[in-house]
Amino acid sequence: MCWFGSRRIDKGRKTKMSEYKNKSELAFEKEVIEYLTHIGGVKQWEYLEEIKTTEQLWDNFKTILEQNNRARLQEPLTVTEFNQVKKIISNIDTPYHAGQFLYGVNGVSEIEIDLDSGQHVFLTVFDQAQVGGGNTVYQIVNQIERPKIVDGKPNRRFDVTLLINGLPIIQIELKKAMHSTNEALNQMKQYISEKQYTGIFSTLQILIAMTPFDIRYMANTTLKSFNKAFAFNWQNEEDAKPVYSWKTFADKVLSIPMAHDLATRYMVLDGTKNKESIKVMRPYQVYATKRVLDKVRKHDFRYGEGKLGYVWHTTGSGKTITSFKTAWLASRLPNVDKVIFLVDRIALTNQTADAYRAYDPVAGFEGKTGVVSDTANISDLHRKLTIKSDKNIIVTSIQKMSRYVSKQSFKPLDDNILFIVDEAHRSTGDGSEDQGMLETIRKKIPNGAWIGYTGTPKFPETREIFGDLLHAYTIKEAIADKNVLGFNVEFKETIKAPENPTEEDIDDNIKSSVYDTSHEHVELVVKDIFDNWKSRSNNGKYNALLTVHVGGNRASTPRAMEYFDKFQEENKVRPENQRLKVAVSFSMDTSNGNNQLETNNNLHRAIKEYNKLFSTTFDMTTVKQYTDDLARRLNKTADDGKYLDLVIVVDQLLTGFDAPELNTLYVDRTLKGGNLIQAYSRTNRMHNLVEKPWGNVINYRWPVQNEFAMNEAFYVYSNRASANVQTQIDITEMKDGNEEYGIISKPFSEVLSELQDVIHVLSELTDGFSSTPPGEKDQDKVFENLNIYNQLLSKLKQYTEDDEGNVISAYDDPENFYEKIGISQDQEVMLTTTIADKIKENRAERDNIDISQVNLEMVHIHDVTINYDYLTELIAQMADEVHDDKMEKAAQTKEEIHNELAKSDNEKEKYKIRNFVERIYKKEFVFDKYPAPRSVELINRAMDLSQKESNLKLVTDFVRKWGLDNSIRPKELEKLIDKHHYGKEDLDNQNEITDIMIKAKDDYKEIATYEIKVLPWIKYRKEFRKAVYILADEIKKMD
Repeated sequence: MCWFGSRRIDKGRKTKMSEYKNKSELAFEKEVIEYLTHIGGVKQWEYLEEIKTTEQLWDNFKTILEQNNRARLQEPLTVTEFNQVKKIISNIDTPYHAGQFLYGVNGVSEIEIDLDSGQHVFLTVFDQAQVGGGNTVYQIVNQIERPKIVDGKPNRRFDVTLLINGLPIIQIELKKAMHSTNEALNQMKQYISEKQYTGIFSTLQILIAMTPFDIRYMANTTLKSFNKAFAFNWQNEEDAKPVYSWKTFADKVLSIPMAHDLATRYMVLDGTKNKESIKVMRPYQVYATKRVLDKVRKHDFRYGEGKLGYVWHTTGSGKTITSFKTAWLASRLPNVDKVIFLVDRIALTNQTADAYRAYDPVAGFEGKTGVVSDTANISDLHRKLTIKSDKNIIVTSIQKMSRYVSKQSFKPLDDNILFIVDEAHRSTGDGSEDQGMLETIRKKIPNGAWIGYTGTPKFPETREIFGDLLHAYTIKEAIADKNVLGFNVEFKETIKAPENPTEEDIDDNIKSSVYDTSHEHVELVVKDIFDNWKSRSNNGKYNALLTVHVGGNRASTPRAMEYFDKFQEENKVRPENQRLKVAVSFSMDTSNGNNQLETNNNLHRAIKEYNKLFSTTFDMTTVKQYTDDLARRLNKTADDGKYLDLVIVVDQLLTGFDAPELNTLYVDRTLKGGNLIQAYSRTNRMHNLVEKPWGNVINYRWPVQNEFAMNEAFYVYSNRASANVQTQIDITEMKDGNEEYGIISKPFSEVLSELQDVIHVLSELTDGFSSTPPGEKDQDKVFENLNIYNQLLSKLKQYTEDDEGNVISAYDDPENFYEKIGISQDQEVMLTTTIADKIKENRAERDNIDISQVNLEMVHIHDVTINYDYLTELIAQMADEVHDDKMEKAAQTKEEIHNELAKSDNEKEKYKIRNFVERIYKKEFVFDKYPAPRSVELINRAMDLSQKESNLKLVTDFVRKWGLDNSIRPKELEKLIDKHHYGKEDLDNQNEITDIMIKAKDDYKEIATYEIKVLPWIKYRKEFRKAVYILADEIKKMD
């Protein structure tokens, strides 16, 4: 059945699978290690069978560090000296900071310590110039024992770890045949939650989940950012098909130097504010980068036209990362003097420079400005181009570069300059201004070499300008790989349009149409957006763009403002919870043309309204800052946490704007070809595959003609052959192909049918949604089908019409929705709360993990909320039963409380109430009088009192256990913990923890509990720090 996610397996794979079926996980692990030591018959990784503990890992690292720094060390590091090294590495708190540490400055990672002799030295850990050779040491260890770090969690044992120069860089978790890589990914997520990737393991960069027939890899991440959607298969270079054989994966990825390259050359440090992370390049990005670098390396800058070729990677597939790594690595080639990254307009230069700076590993170091620089003006561009020793990457616009080389004072440059052109399709094909500028630059700098990057090349013009296609990765391939999402596209009819329009009638770049002047059209569009906002935005979780354009060479900004005013009108008459935060974004007009005054007055008015909405102070002198702030609020990266719901644009933000939490584009204009792909692709960035199954696009004019234009554009940009030949194809065939490859969504009826099938399976497994099946195997089936139920239901809730055009809304007409999918409201509540919660509890208990780590967040048709009056009555009833010693009845009431609590998606709330209920049940909390109060307010007060008592007991027990009686009072420690943020190590910013430890140094040996008083001082300090944060997290878990 389709909902079990089966994959067709060829006969060869079936035969091999039977060989692995009975092989144990340890036997598989042994085979993997053996293979890695001699990939391709050549000595590769060295297996250190004797290393099984963390301390042995530290000793091994110490030996290698001393070997590689013989010139700086007269003798081996003492315990005190090496403790400095251990502290620096152990203090790495995120994978991003680990990446910064490993990259170092200019590719050399060093540790700064003081020797006992008083000498100050820098010890080299990594040198990227020695990848695959030099002093670099490659080792494998397995079954490393990791003692528990979080109280109540078990000790762990890691499968296979790849060490480079003694530090863990790649972690492989294995599962035997018939198991899923998902299990291995979940296991690594659990390790992250238990803080196991700390200490010497804090340097991990890549996580690999491996079975004999499936391998996925991802960058290490924080728990908050862990997302299995970003775990990818490797691919063959020739056909982009996934690699499923572990040996093939090992050959292509884990061989030396490729494994080292993947963890260094092909890693990107993303320093985007508030979203710092590391990113590992995907196969197509690696292949493209290699091909470009190979072309550049072999190019003689003195001869030829310098047309090295172009890279076609579909919009949203990470072109910025690919082009950045290419620019970065190319700038370090001996035959390249300078790299210039050209963008097509000034507005995009700032955005590209910001993105590049975020990816610049040098910029993160104190006192370092980084290697990426934009250009304030032509003089600044001239200065940066003529500094001989400067190998920095210069980001500038085609316009600025063209003006610079056209100046009479311009002198030809002798340097070998590599030009990387972003959005290369804008520089080609129609005699546009950009194309003329690019040719001007090329003529003035004849010894330049040119590479184009585009998601939507023009055929055949892009090839004529840049040379042959170097690498392609189409939208069809990206969707199949789950690198970007497909689209759910609607074509709405608002007003009656003229019949049988010509192409010129439809093209709003040529002619104006009835849509451009109709006020009724604007009203109907705004009404549709408000009426279906919940469905399309997933109940407000995501935001949107509305793009407008009018024809006949008239300004589009008045139309944008008409929309803005209409939204303001609607907001005034709607309840507060239905209002939308709307802004407008367009450029200031400096053309001195007929439309300048009106355009700028409108922009000024839009900015004033924005200032009222967000308490900002922008004006016409700070338009750039206004646009930047608006983009951050749309992208949900604003520091104050206040975001926009919808932004109205003409052309801004339709290219190069990356916002994963934007899921809808409203289109009141005609789009076709590459422009259509670019605009639609604002919505299809990956985020959460359940909550955001696709990008929504709603077209409001020329429905028949625009549907054809969409299918044609998707067909052309899904086929690599389009680069060489253009073919005519029937619209039905195009549409069917686009649906088949998931580029556009299936009809409502098909998704409905799939959901009905899953509901039928769940009904059978749960005895008509009445109970959780007792058997583990059936519970696993329920778990699997609940996840598929969530995915399908989330999709279905975002449709606004069925196949016949009838209105569908799970929000406004839930009764009809329940009837269609074949489940009642009571059954749905039982399935998605009580049964799902029990499945999660059982799975957490079985896998010995926290329930919050079980990957099952239920999607509800109707808002399922706790009845707090009923819950209060149940808690009071149980308290009375416990007080009267009727424990059998109390146990039944406690079960009813848990069933009601299951309706909450708030794990903190559930944890807090369950903790309170448990204390009442165990007679640890007693009400002042009985019968217990039936008021929600009084029960909340009792719960707060119970929590305070519980917290004070935890803190008091902690003080006694660690011998702190003379160092700090429990109340003072509680006050310190009040400042703590869950999951952060933030309590020693002013040496608070250090001071407590120092005060306890002379006492703990006498007054601490036995297991603590026997600890040596160094061990006490280390364990005490861990214990404080475990205590603080336990208390903050209930805040």
